[in-house]
Formats: sequence, C-alpha cells, structure tokens
Amino acid sequence: MAQPAVVVVFSSRCGITETLAHAAAVGVVNARALPRLRRLVDDGRPVPPECADTLRRMQKEYVPPTEKDIAGAPALVIVPTAGMTPSSAEWQSFIALLDRLPSAGTLAGKVAAVIDVGDSQTVASFSSALTARGFDLVATDSGDARVHGRAVGAAIMGTVDQRSR
Repeated sequence: MAQPAVVVVFSSRCGITETLAHAAAVGVVNARALPRLRRLVDDGRPVPPECADTLRRMQKEYVPPTEKDIAGAPALVIVPTAGMTPSSAEWQSFIALLDRLPSAGTLAGKVAAVIDVGDSQTVASFSSALTARGFDLVATDSGDARVHGRAVGAAIMGTVDQRSR
C-alpha cells in the first residue's frame, strides 16, 4: 500500500512559519505518511532586509499548492502566519482554489487541521473556512506550536488510517 500524502500549506517571508510547517511535516512522517510542503505565492509586499536571503531560498525550494495536490491527498494542514485570515492577500488564491474543488466532490472525506501559531483568532478563522468547504477538522491541544504541529500531523494520519479500514 502506498503511503498517503498530506499537503502542508504555509505562508512565510522570514522563515518562522516555515519552521512550524516543518514541524507538522515531521509529525506526518512519524505517522508513516508523505508530507508535501507547499508555500503560498508572495503578496508582493517588501520584505525586511534581514529576511531577503531566507525569502529567496524559499522561493527556490517550494512550489505553490495546486488543485492536483489537494485533490490527490487525503489530508491538508494549514500553517498561517499569526494575524492572517482566509481573506488575507497571501491566502486568497488558495481559498479560491479550495472553492473550485467542492463542486467536483473532491473534498468529501478529507481531513484538515490548522496549526496554532499563537493567535486563536487566526486558528478560528481558518478552521471555519476549512469546515465550510467540507473538510473534517482535526484539533489537538498543545501550548507549543512545534509540538502542536507534530501532534496534528499524527492526528491527521490516525484519522485517515481509521477511515481506510
């Protein structure tokens, strides 16, 4: 049996959120699944000088998420930057991508989670957006975002494993 893939979508300009996305990917790997890290396209805002090298590196290392990524994976992990909402410039095209998929029934039975980046309003807004689009939400409690990311990855794969039985 092939390992299921989990798409981990994040936005990051200075690498902080990227670190949390990597923590979620570690949880996915520990749960015997394959993470697919996808970074959102930049919104065009200038980046602080101290982040320029990190941003250039991320632009080379990651591709943006596609419909094929989401349709082909049983699970999705969202890692937004604190203060973001689904209507933030970075996330608008991704949310529009999700909006195109339910009409084909491709989100039915998929699970998703939002990594807690230290802003409960950010988590709540993305959780609501995912639930409204048909995802079953997986939630775990943790005070540390990295621990939370690993727990979410494992919880998602546990849910996927239960459904495949």
